[in-house]
Amino acid sequence: MPTTSVSYRLCTVTVAVLALCVTRSAHAQSESSGRIEGIVFDSVHARPLAGARVVAVGTAAQSEVHREATSDSAGRYQIDSLPLGRYVVGFESPLLDSLEVTLSPREANLASGQGATLNLALPSAAKLRSAVCLGAPIPPQTGVIIGHVVSAETESPVAGAVIAMVWRDINVDRAKRLRVTTSERSDSVITDKDGWYRMCGVATGAWVSMQVRHANRKSGVVRTRVDDTLGIAVQHLSYSTSGDTTAEGGTTLLSGTATLTGVVRGVAGTPLSSAEVRVRGTRAEGRSDEAGAFTLRGLPAGTLQLEVRHIGYAAAEIPVSLHPGVTTTHDVVLRRIVNLDSMVIVATRPKYPDFYAHKGAGFGRFYGPEVLAQQRATRTSDFFERIPGFRVEQSRGKALVVSSQGPGNFYGGCTATVVIDGMRVLDTPPSVNDVHPMDVAAIESYPASMADQAPPEYHIGGCGGVVIWTRR
Repeated sequence: MPTTSVSYRLCTVTVAVLALCVTRSAHAQSESSGRIEGIVFDSVHARPLAGARVVAVGTAAQSEVHREATSDSAGRYQIDSLPLGRYVVGFESPLLDSLEVTLSPREANLASGQGATLNLALPSAAKLRSAVCLGAPIPPQTGVIIGHVVSAETESPVAGAVIAMVWRDINVDRAKRLRVTTSERSDSVITDKDGWYRMCGVATGAWVSMQVRHANRKSGVVRTRVDDTLGIAVQHLSYSTSGDTTAEGGTTLLSGTATLTGVVRGVAGTPLSSAEVRVRGTRAEGRSDEAGAFTLRGLPAGTLQLEVRHIGYAAAEIPVSLHPGVTTTHDVVLRRIVNLDSMVIVATRPKYPDFYAHKGAGFGRFYGPEVLAQQRATRTSDFFERIPGFRVEQSRGKALVVSSQGPGNFYGGCTATVVIDGMRVLDTPPSVNDVHPMDVAAIESYPASMADQAPPEYHIGGCGGVVIWTRR
């Protein structure tokens, strides 16, 4: 179960993987000085850790000595010309800093004519998760989201703010032919007196929607996901008590005096023109110019979700922190979508058994991973532009799948039923772009003319419906 404790403290981890091996160095320096060297290893990703800041501090008679070095691409570091004596040695990395985790330092003794080899390592992912959650048990395939909430106006910590989160859990019922079911989960956590929060037990690999609620106001919604390898996501948030809200078509839109600028580039640094740029939960949207530059005005302060799309590139969703009356610059690099060469896969089990079972029944239309990969969609609604019997309508910032066969009944169109991983989306109206196109693995479609032939558990109405299977 998720942990909702309001307290967060600086964690000190003593780990067995922080190995200390003091040996006679083959590169002994002068009789009056010595060297500490070694390798820093990333136990989470099983590779050397580059860019770690290794610090050696003298003790006793050498207490004034303070030297440091940075590990290279192979994880190697070297601190030379140290006066003989005892030292405590530790290291820092961006990951440890972001998690507010400090490793216990180790000792090295430099005697005459000797050096010390000190191999250091990040703790394993499991140990880091345990440290962040203060030893609370974390179920398999779950992780933790932690972060710091500050005021967008003053940068001071916001205590007592509620961080509401929503995500989808995926379960496998082994008693029913490995049937996969999904359920929507929601929970909340309250920031402590220093503005810190943590939520343990969040599903890994799933998109998590987050919103700050404080002083009878709500922030914009941002999305993050917990990495399967590390099992920890760090999401710092800023929150504003200023700005305006407008209710429009059941959706609350935010506005304010902040401005966001930037340049959209490809991986080679080439500016990309005509990229679609918008901030979720606001009216602000536009396109990049010939130099790849964009400017969005009238934005609220706080942490918001910047969305950037361009044909042939994977869509980017980036949290940005804005301040009232201030212009913030945030450049974006988009990743080119690449089609892989054909390959032969032998003796594999389908990941989406219901999709293949329904396809075998012969009703509806089915688009598997191979077909969808060829479409190079930059947003999920692009898939439905090409599916017979449906079209996409944009309304109040939402991409609605509507029937091209049935009568109009909502915003001028007959809104189709949307099902994600077997669970009907109850939002009114449901926006298919809430699912990232890179997460879409397969699609079933049942236009209005086939609605009565759709699987009954989907409750597809007379406007037809679509079923989206994600990669989880």
